[in-house]
Amino acid sequence: MSPARLLHLNTERGWRGGEVQTLLLAKGLVSRGSHCLLVAPPGSILEAKGLESGLEVETLDSRGEFDAGAIARLTTLCRRFAPQLIHYHTSHAITLGTLASVLGGRKPAVASRRVSFPLSRNPLARWKYTRRVDKIIAVSRGIQDQLTASGIPRERVTVIHSAVDLARFRELPTREQSREVLGYDAQVYLVGAIGHMAKHKGHAVLVDAARILATHRPSLRFLLAGSGELEEALRHRIAEWQLEGMFRLLGFNEDVSRLLPALDLLAFPSLSGEGSPAVLKEAMACGVPIVASHISGVEEVIRDGREGLLVPPGDPDALAEAILRFATNRSLGIEFGRRGREHACDFGVDRMVQSTEELYRNLLGDHFS
Repeated sequence: MSPARLLHLNTERGWRGGEVQTLLLAKGLVSRGSHCLLVAPPGSILEAKGLESGLEVETLDSRGEFDAGAIARLTTLCRRFAPQLIHYHTSHAITLGTLASVLGGRKPAVASRRVSFPLSRNPLARWKYTRRVDKIIAVSRGIQDQLTASGIPRERVTVIHSAVDLARFRELPTREQSREVLGYDAQVYLVGAIGHMAKHKGHAVLVDAARILATHRPSLRFLLAGSGELEEALRHRIAEWQLEGMFRLLGFNEDVSRLLPALDLLAFPSLSGEGSPAVLKEAMACGVPIVASHISGVEEVIRDGREGLLVPPGDPDALAEAILRFATNRSLGIEFGRRGREHACDFGVDRMVQSTEELYRNLLGDHFS
């Protein structure tokens, strides 16, 4: 039997968790014998990385989820490639694919949902996830619960946690080497936060926690890696509290495997909307202990009191207390880091790809090989 023909559609031009997972899945499926076509926006990082990885890539330029030209282009791609199954990796991809299927014929379809925000009250939101989507992959139980609460039948949602490429973290620079590059000496206790700078990510809570800690441990240092719409507001908040000496903002940093080994602690102060955060798994793979918000998705990755400490979201006092607990007891961080390395193995790429293959096989039956 010939290999299964699978089309993966991602409409995002940026490079965030969903695009990383799309690439990891496509590469993993090809390595296991499937024939995958990756469809991404022209000029996107995903297109470039897909080509770099040796994947078959086509481009789709879309000005929105109702772009008639994009729908016609996708219809042509589907007719030419003749996929047995289409996997949508973004919300806009679902709409484009659903409308294209009206012109080009119905194919079994899977959609990934990676955020725990409730579906919009707009009837279109529920329609797009049910009309011509056979199965939804939720990357956490929390997302599965949100979809069910939004009216999606629970049996149509399968939980498959997103993966981390553990191979990237097998040969790491030492703590000293990483710090030398960043300009920190070995004595500094360094807390890092990595992620897109948006309000729901809770960076402002971390700044407020640092203000509390400044009176107890002024030698603490905070390293923020990421960019986004909140960056300037964060800089202003740091200056307002006169914390410039404690904080450093790096901007976007693609290779966290070079950054994480320098950290003594990862802070993840997110307020809501998380799926199955990759940076938590990456930190664990590097042996870095974690302080994180006790919210949906996070609590499925970090076990409180084992790989990290979980605190109430939006509570700078609790966050400061947890950071101080690690900063004053380095052996505690070492032990939590050891457990984290072990737990990270539960989120390897092979496990995610195999679980996704099983879902495809249940849909396609004997046609999947």
